[in-house]
Amino acid sequence: MTRQTAAPLEHTSLNPAYREAWGQVQNIKDGSLLLDPSYQRGSVWTLDQRIALVESWLRGLPAGVVILSNRGTNLWRSGDPYETGLGIWAVVDGKQRLTTAIQWFAGEFAVPASWMPDDYVAETEDTDDGPYVRFTGLTRKGSIFVKRRCGFMVAEISDCATEADEARFYLLVNGGGTQQTEDDMVNAARVAGA
Repeated sequence: MTRQTAAPLEHTSLNPAYREAWGQVQNIKDGSLLLDPSYQRGSVWTLDQRIALVESWLRGLPAGVVILSNRGTNLWRSGDPYETGLGIWAVVDGKQRLTTAIQWFAGEFAVPASWMPDDYVAETEDTDDGPYVRFTGLTRKGSIFVKRRCGFMVAEISDCATEADEARFYLLVNGGGTQQTEDDMVNAARVAGA
């Protein structure tokens, strides 16, 4: 394998911007954002990871960058995305976070009710950990607050002409670094007192 290129690498400017997760979920539902291009992995996050993402949102912590490929450019060569129904954007990175947003807003899992003010919570469910609330159990005030708080930095790639180009970006973004081991996470949990 060679890493040599025929020409110098071109810089890709992503220019991330904050977007509400609620809006991204609506884009997935209406078909303008493709969640599952063929190079994507399946849904792999645990319930604990999904709950941790909602906690990060509510605390205002960074929730990572979602990278989308903009297929609505003149460069795109794999069929007109407006006619194929395969999405004007495709998720290159961030599928687990977006899947979590879909599940959260659909009320598919709950988080500790104590994370929110009482006037945000309309309906709870008892768990071994105390009362939990689903998005669907929030008051109108609570649901509006949460829709505005849950979001990501979203960066768009406009340099892809094909799904193979997108897959190369996927490999670059997800192939670097070293994955956290179970020991790393246990150590961080120990230091955090969790």
